[in-house]
Parts: sequence; structure tokens; C-alpha cells
Amino acid sequence: CHHDDEKEILARVENIQDTNYKLLLRGGEALNDLMDAVVAAKEAGATPEQLNEALEFQRMAQWRLDYIAAENSMGFHAPQEAARILAEAADYARQGQVSALKLVK
Repeated sequence: CHHDDEKEILARVENIQDTNYKLLLRGGEALNDLMDAVVAAKEAGATPEQLNEALEFQRMAQWRLDYIAAENSMGFHAPQEAARILAEAADYARQGQVSALKLVK
């Protein structure tokens, strides 16, 4: 069904997957930063109730990262949607980080 040159198709696939992999890594870094902030908040005496918001952001970010990682095409089947989901993951992780850092005194 594809009439493009094989090398051109391969280059396109690699570019899409490379871009999405980099976005996945950035989201993972943001999630790690969030978890570091949660640990700092706990060490500063934050209660579980105070951490609810940050941990809800963590769940939303983690779910999106896991979805793309488990989807097994690294964004090739729907590159724009995968990028959108990964951007949401990073955004949620950063929002959670901000929420947790507000609890560090």
C-alpha cells in the first residue's frame, strides 16, 4: 500500500520514533523530579493528605508515560497523538513537582 522508497519510509519511521523516544525520556525526567520533590516534602513533614494533589499528578503523568511505552510503536502509528500524550505527561509531572515543592519549608 506504500509506494514510497524504502529508505525514505525507514528514515521517516526512525525520525518519528526518535522524536517520541526523546519526549518519553523528558517526561521520565520530569516524573523523577516530581518524585524527588515528593520525598523532600515528606522529609519536611508533609502529611499524606497534603501530598494528595502531587501524587494525583504523578499518577496522571505515569499513566501516560506507561501507555506510550507499552503501545509498542514509539509513536509511529499516531505520532501527533503520541506527542500530545507525552507532552501531557511532562506537564502533569511538572505541576505535581510544583505542588510538592510548595510543601517544603
